[in-house]
Amino acid sequence: MPFIDSKFSNTDNELANFAKALALPVRVAIIRLIIANGNSISKENFHTIPFNHETINKHIAELKTLGIIKTIGHKVNIRYCVDECLFSQMANRFSSLFCGVNSLAPHLQN
Repeated sequence: MPFIDSKFSNTDNELANFAKALALPVRVAIIRLIIANGNSISKENFHTIPFNHETINKHIAELKTLGIIKTIGHKVNIRYCVDECLFSQMANRFSSLFCGVNSLAPHLQN
């Protein structure tokens, strides 16, 4: 379950939770593999990641629970994909955050 701190905006909470969800290199590798395969991959294709199957399955399940990846199909034909809408939304939010920091760069050079 994502952590929500009422002292911060929903946007900041969502951004922080998304960042925490991807804070593990194995999860980044899972996302990269899905994207590299046209945003559609079967579970068997995850075996190229250098972790045991149980670990991969645990992280896939957590990413699915968090809504970062989705499943398509049924039972033996299940394929995984990233939620493109969520990734686009988070990319825009991170971009806004980083652009705000970049605007400070001229002041930091002194």
